[in-house]
Amino acid sequence: MTEIFFYKLKNLSVELFLISLIEKSISMNWNSVVLLDNIERMEEINDLLWTFNDVSFIPHGSQSDLSPERNKVYLTCNEENPNKANAIFSIDGVAINNPKNWSRCIYIFNEQNLKVTDELESYKREIKDLDYIQKSFEQDQNGKWISNN
Repeated sequence: MTEIFFYKLKNLSVELFLISLIEKSISMNWNSVVLLDNIERMEEINDLLWTFNDVSFIPHGSQSDLSPERNKVYLTCNEENPNKANAIFSIDGVAINNPKNWSRCIYIFNEQNLKVTDELESYKREIKDLDYIQKSFEQDQNGKWISNN
């Protein structure tokens, strides 16, 4: 059964939290897809994954690669699963239209983005009675995660 996670960030950047979850997915030996809303944003995340740390990087590919199936992490602007990913990450409110294609769908968004927050709250209500496990987490003022289920 597909799990859908919602992470509402307060004191952490979407990009840094994405990196931490991608690293966790890799440690679980999962492949993942990162769904982005445009090519510019995809290139921004691409650069970040190569340069976020002076001593390491996250190897990944994107929709412009010739062999996407070889990548543990795949960046795309289309809802696709060429690397047989277990998890899909959506940042900035990009909707995942077919959650059943993944074991875990993860939405990461900043509480200050009111449009995305409202859209995802509405989406949560829409899928409430569908056959998905839903988990919501929100940071408190100290950055600690609180479950909102």
